Amino acid sequence: MHEKLEAVRRELTFSASNKVSATTKLRAFLAIANNQFFATSGETKLALENFQASRQEVSGTTYSLEDMAGVKVRLPGGADWMPDEIIESIVDGIELPIKIVLQSNPSLAGSPRMNQVEWPEVAQELNLGILYCFAKDMWDDCLWNSYKMVDKGGIKIFLPQDLDALNSYGIGTARRASLSIGFNMVAAEFQRGALAEGGRLRVREVCGIERRDRRQFIKVAKHGVSTGLIEELTVMRTYAAEPFYGELLEERLESLSGLSLSQLIDAWTVISRTAHVLVQAIGERHLKNVGNDRVHTWMPEYAPTLQIDALVEALAAATGLNRLEGRRVVDFFTFRGKAGQEIWAQPLVPVGPETVAPVFAAVISPNLRRLIDVWMRQANVDLARRGPLFESHIRKVVADAIQRSRTLADAAACILDDYNFRPPGSREEQIDLIFSIGNTVFVGESKCILEPTDAKGIATHRLTVLGAAKQALRKVKAIEDNRLAFIADAHRFGMILTEQFKVKPLVIVSTSTHVGVAALEVPVIDQYILGRFLDGELEDIAYRPGDTASLKRLKVRFHSTAAEAEERAPDYFRSPPQMKRFIDGLHERTVPMHPANASDWTGFVVTIGYRAGGVPLALQEQANLPTKSDTVKQLTHENQSDH
Repeated sequence: MHEKLEAVRRELTFSASNKVSATTKLRAFLAIANNQFFATSGETKLALENFQASRQEVSGTTYSLEDMAGVKVRLPGGADWMPDEIIESIVDGIELPIKIVLQSNPSLAGSPRMNQVEWPEVAQELNLGILYCFAKDMWDDCLWNSYKMVDKGGIKIFLPQDLDALNSYGIGTARRASLSIGFNMVAAEFQRGALAEGGRLRVREVCGIERRDRRQFIKVAKHGVSTGLIEELTVMRTYAAEPFYGELLEERLESLSGLSLSQLIDAWTVISRTAHVLVQAIGERHLKNVGNDRVHTWMPEYAPTLQIDALVEALAAATGLNRLEGRRVVDFFTFRGKAGQEIWAQPLVPVGPETVAPVFAAVISPNLRRLIDVWMRQANVDLARRGPLFESHIRKVVADAIQRSRTLADAAACILDDYNFRPPGSREEQIDLIFSIGNTVFVGESKCILEPTDAKGIATHRLTVLGAAKQALRKVKAIEDNRLAFIADAHRFGMILTEQFKVKPLVIVSTSTHVGVAALEVPVIDQYILGRFLDGELEDIAYRPGDTASLKRLKVRFHSTAAEAEERAPDYFRSPPQMKRFIDGLHERTVPMHPANASDWTGFVVTIGYRAGGVPLALQEQANLPTKSDTVKQLTHENQSDH
């Protein structure tokens, strides 16, 4: 693997060249990455159109909107990839050559000389950057996630050993897309109603970019003027800002020179909307460029620049930041290749002393929820502070659901505060969440964790969940070993139990990853799985492609009496029915790892693929699709025996 990484570095000739200026190289890399963003968008649109056409051929078929999120695009290398995976690879791949250019802190003065650029060489370096990231992640998978390499000489085959780690990540990725789509639909509908009644968005709309002589002006609309894009970004912000983050987002941070994370998110919204304006302008010319072999004449257009002063003025008009604050924000979002920076979190690249250019793939529609966590880390926010806030939030979710439930209000109870059980003669146990339904007690261990995005993150996340499961089991045992003491203590909080009460462990995580995959036989759930059961029902949104009037909301009831809720809760938490479509969507997938040059080896990585969405719970009987129980285990065992 080290040989492959070294082979990639040796091939990065353009980024290391002394014959081309730094600003020329940076604009070339930005242009090729942004061009690939447009190419991917076009291929995705075509794939979605083909998907809708195939679905329309099946008369009467209704699918969820998320089903379209599983559509894949075939790349020239021969593998099928989800559009999000391609976008991620563009961002991750372009970071390496840009970092190489910036590592010596070069001067960015002078005009770029784009006639010096060999575009095939630049495109090759983007692909090499993608290969480098892929190989590095594979190395980490071998180190952290028990991947095994089978050496066939010029071909290396990488096989997974820890299926739970892969399954939990794949299921989580698919479900995260589902939750985001569902939230966006409901929130957008609510927001439209609020705006119709005179409500205002937090951030004013960016409506155009002009040049007057040498100065650039980013036009900001009046209050009350908005488009679907700014409204979509506002919904994205709402979804990303966890409800328990409240006080963390509003604090003035010394590391950000007095700015708050909330102001940072507002500023990012303006930068993203400004990038959308640039994308719209280039999009009008993009189709004309496709097929035109005079690449040197049109490729530089894909690296449009923004003057820092123009951005600062737009931030002041759209968010109320003063000029000094605006400068600090632009500097924060500018990628300089420093330790801890990444293009996802810093999507502006310096291309001149007072100009930057956006990486479209990073700033148009990223995982903003993850970015807020990254910005917290970069701003030196103590992430451990999120834990108690998350625990308190989960307790409130449970208590509120019980209080408003006609079924559970008189038969369930939740201890609202952080609970400490002090059994006589034994160690004290602190319990994050404890609630009862009838004569069954649920002991929850809450974990506020970063959503994993790489191999090491997946391993760390899994270890954290396993540790939480051990804690939950230990606390359950403490209660079972001291039943009478617990009955007496719980009575103080309105929890009425008999000596025959049952105790069930739970792990509640803040992420989508690992939800629905048990740890040490302890159910792993999130606030949505928990909240929906206590509410007693789940709402699905179904849609017939091509027919906007077909949108329906379908409900599934989990219980109608307190006795049913108590009886069904353990099985529900152990195997949440709404997770089945994501689990059934897992499948074996083999992806190639290409050689960096003629003497380098070729690799094939066996992994777990996933399909976002699938048939909603409310439509599973209607669709009458066959189940695929244990498909992943069967496929992987067969693959291992083949090799």
